[in-house]
Amino acid sequence: MKWVIAMINLRSDTVTQPTQSMRHHMTNSSVGDDAYGEDKSINNLQHYCRELFNKEDALFVTSGMLSNRLAILSQTSPGDEIVLDYNYHINFFDSAAAASVCHVLLNNRFTKDGILTIDEINEALNSKPRYEYFSQIRLVSIENTINGWVGKIFPFNEMKRLRHYTQLNNMSLHLDGARLFNAHIETGISLSDYAAQADTVSVCFSKGLGAPFGSVLMGSHETIRKAKKFRMWMGGAFHQAGFQAAAALFAIKNNIDLLKNDHENAYLLKERLENISELSIHKNSGETNMIQFSLDNIGMSSTQFISNCEKEGLQLFHWLPGVVRAVTHSGISHSDILQSVEIIKKVIFHHSNKNRKEL
Repeated sequence: MKWVIAMINLRSDTVTQPTQSMRHHMTNSSVGDDAYGEDKSINNLQHYCRELFNKEDALFVTSGMLSNRLAILSQTSPGDEIVLDYNYHINFFDSAAAASVCHVLLNNRFTKDGILTIDEINEALNSKPRYEYFSQIRLVSIENTINGWVGKIFPFNEMKRLRHYTQLNNMSLHLDGARLFNAHIETGISLSDYAAQADTVSVCFSKGLGAPFGSVLMGSHETIRKAKKFRMWMGGAFHQAGFQAAAALFAIKNNIDLLKNDHENAYLLKERLENISELSIHKNSGETNMIQFSLDNIGMSSTQFISNCEKEGLQLFHWLPGVVRAVTHSGISHSDILQSVEIIKKVIFHHSNKNRKEL
């Protein structure tokens, strides 16, 4: 008989499963054809988000990647530039679509800490000629929390400065808030206050909030009108998608406070991993729900390390060569964290023992 190891999945908070309460809510939701504006559950979700974030309009879409793409298309023209940090999701994972679908240039800044500042934007602005026929910076994009900087929270005061600067300089400001709920629950700053600092805001329901599907893009009536057109162009019109919208609405109404537990588990994981001398823990680890650590002191590739951990029942994410990421979420318990640490210790011990024997 072959034993199946129960997996502790720390690859991402996108692996969350809908709860029975959420499934029940989905099953009993009202649906209609959203292409005609007749899906009551989608309309309810969009209305709720407009009120919660205090934005003029909202549009339910399939994913955070599509939401960001629609924000770009709705606020730029082909050949325009977007200023952002190199490690933000739009560049790190979605630069191909920015070029091939949105036809914009990503002017990436290598910031020291992931925080895009006015000085960085000025440097980008003045780095080459900006004559009428040349590329113009029309959009600045920030991220909160910052995935590429291990769940770092973008400082609110810096957001306010960027908002003022972009308004004065005929630029729009987009907030990729796929994990904005994590920043909100950690800082206590309201979602509407965060949203007030940007022209457009995208938030995701299928990460920490645990819904199976979807994001919402919010902004002015005119921006969302354009976004809806581009969504249609890319085959994103919905028919009877109210089941998914109902899950998202249930998540945003019931699951935000549960993110506190994810943050506590991430901090616990950070504390325990710091006691493993072979690991180098990223300084931002545990600020919200993410951990990153380097394997440089082990002499083991991240691919091999992750494979060995998975054999023991732990799934981690290969971030970069020699760098591993772990993300806590609603499917992870306190005991899962402690067991994860023991698995990591075991993998490191076996690797070190093997190397000693070979010597």
